[in-house]
Amino acid sequence: MLSPSSSIARGSFFLLAPLESLHCEDVKNITSIEELKKTKIDEQFVRYCIGEYKPAIVTANLFSFFRFTDKQAYLIIIDKRSDSTSELRRYNFYGLLDTYGKGKIVISSSTLTSEQIKKSINLTNVLINQGQAFVLELFQFSEDYDESQDWWMRGIIYEIVVASYQDSNNDGIGDIQGLRQRLDYIQSLGVKTIWLTPIYTSPWKDYGYDISNFCDIDPRFGTLDDFRQLIDDVHSRHMRIIIDFVPNHTSNEHPWFQAALRNDPKYVDYYIWHKGKNNGKDLPTNWVGSSGQHMWTFSSERNMYYLHQFLDCQPDLNFRNEKVIDEMEKIFRFWLDLGIDGFRADAVRHLIENEQYNDEPLCKDAKDMDPNIMYAAYDHIESADQPGSYELVRRWRKFFDEYAYENNRDYIVLVTEAYIRDVKTVMQYFGDNREECGSDVPINFFITYYLDKDDDEKHGLELDKVLSDWQVNLPEYGWSNWCLGSHDSHRITSRLPSKELIDGFYMLLLLQSGTALIYYGDEIGMCDRPFTLTNRDEIVDITAFNYGEKYFNKMIRDCQRTPMQWTNQQAHAGFTSSTAKPFLPLSDTWPELNVEQQQNALRSHLKLFQQLVKLRQQSPFYGGHQKKVIATKELYAFVRWFDKDIYLIIINMNKKGHNPVISDFVKLLKCQDKELFGEVIARSCNVLDDSLIGNEGNQINLNNLILQSSEAVVLKLLTSPSNISFCQ
Repeated sequence: MLSPSSSIARGSFFLLAPLESLHCEDVKNITSIEELKKTKIDEQFVRYCIGEYKPAIVTANLFSFFRFTDKQAYLIIIDKRSDSTSELRRYNFYGLLDTYGKGKIVISSSTLTSEQIKKSINLTNVLINQGQAFVLELFQFSEDYDESQDWWMRGIIYEIVVASYQDSNNDGIGDIQGLRQRLDYIQSLGVKTIWLTPIYTSPWKDYGYDISNFCDIDPRFGTLDDFRQLIDDVHSRHMRIIIDFVPNHTSNEHPWFQAALRNDPKYVDYYIWHKGKNNGKDLPTNWVGSSGQHMWTFSSERNMYYLHQFLDCQPDLNFRNEKVIDEMEKIFRFWLDLGIDGFRADAVRHLIENEQYNDEPLCKDAKDMDPNIMYAAYDHIESADQPGSYELVRRWRKFFDEYAYENNRDYIVLVTEAYIRDVKTVMQYFGDNREECGSDVPINFFITYYLDKDDDEKHGLELDKVLSDWQVNLPEYGWSNWCLGSHDSHRITSRLPSKELIDGFYMLLLLQSGTALIYYGDEIGMCDRPFTLTNRDEIVDITAFNYGEKYFNKMIRDCQRTPMQWTNQQAHAGFTSSTAKPFLPLSDTWPELNVEQQQNALRSHLKLFQQLVKLRQQSPFYGGHQKKVIATKELYAFVRWFDKDIYLIIINMNKKGHNPVISDFVKLLKCQDKELFGEVIARSCNVLDDSLIGNEGNQINLNNLILQSSEAVVLKLLTSPSNISFCQ
């Protein structure tokens, strides 16, 4: 009798495939089809030879396939390498067979430990050693959640600007100890992962994205010991922590750059230098950066120009230099050794430039933009999204996989930021294919871009275009993600046509398939704080000054980075003491918009957010099916279902003053019955209590569902998906 702990010859695994489906190349170097025809399959082995056959990943080094029925499924994997290499290979099998996302080894070609037998394998991340073969019994994500591998998929990633969250030492700047004081609150949100913006040593000319020491904590935030305590505290709560990593550039005060200025042979090529045109009289190219400056600055020490895609105090590193790549891997290892769970890699589209240094063309719609300062005025075909940048992300993903394997670590997540409005370009950061894996979470900013539109364009049809474009272009092997805002975009509440729509957008964020990223304060509906050029002493984001009065309001980022609003019972909303001056002024909304007030209210944005986070842990929302029901200017609705449960999420996209929207969801869902009822599971805060959808547990007829302006509701349908033709 075979068991997972016993071993079996690698060639025997081919017997689980129909022999008539095999080709000589499939079994090359292991066996032959003639030999397989002579071999009798073990009676215990044959139990996995069920139902239908479907090839999975087939390459020169790997042969894999599925055997499945409507109730059971197995994935058979055979590594065909016969050389002496011990290189670990990663493959992504997710999306090849329905919604199966997990597997457990039931038979292996090598003897397994009890720990290996018990371990659940995420199909996005199947690691295979040379010459290994095994059978995986497959499960849905919702059937087999494994904290060690799946933590980044089901949970919420909560972005915190540390300086803005909680001050513990009364200097007006948030810090690590302050963050530790607020972990109870963060945990109460249902957050799985805390993402910290840069906390490295920095002159802080760009909120810490100008780093002078990658392996230490800036004193304004605390010490490495403080950070170790934070990691321990987070892990003790079964939460995770990832940190912003800024690989593209350093501060000009970094020792590497100072050494490069001195022509130190070791560091002379750590950055990108150019002699310029016309004997140095002209800039090397016409490239304009992301911070309102040309990308080249002249260095009198080197008598050359250095490249900086951001501020002139942030020189770009040269990733064509292997020594720089080695330095980055040392930095990764330093923080991983401390115990962090992953990285959010900043500005990855800027890592590599075309070495030809050609000028870049203006965009077609650049006529209203100043080409001397506006990054968006150009089509950045030379300085962004180069093949080498994708390759570097894949290389880092491989480094993390090997580190986790060698150190018996849980999965290390790689989140990447590529701020570009072309969805196909963003998708390339997932990796080239199922063998060349890249980013786990290339952040999906497309709802954020949608919110940049004029208010009359922020309706259900435009929203549908944005959501559909992402879903259609998502690689079959890609795990989706959604976000509403970040430290680089104005607050969602300040950009919606109606502030009351925030609850409906929570539903979009949290109940669609994929990982959800939330920016601190958005859970209570925090708003922007306006700044003006006349208040220069209040402004931290010096980048905004590069844009002048015309673009200032659009480009300043201080608006969305103001201190967290905890209470209206203390000075500065509880962020710092009454005697301290916050490093940024608070939003004027803090007396009526704060955590304490929303915790004590019968209903609030915060309480709905927490309610939805709990709901998304259920199977239809984690690994189940999703389908749009209707998209009009006034209405957007979709369903999530799995097994016997089906949920309907409906958002009225109108702002106040519009007529209610009446819909027949029995007809829209093609229900086989004449009537269909739904139970209210959650609803937006603006719904009146005496409304039909006013209270959880209410059962309403979906033949004529009425939603007022900006209302949103989650309904559990009182039928099964098999009764809904729309879901077939």
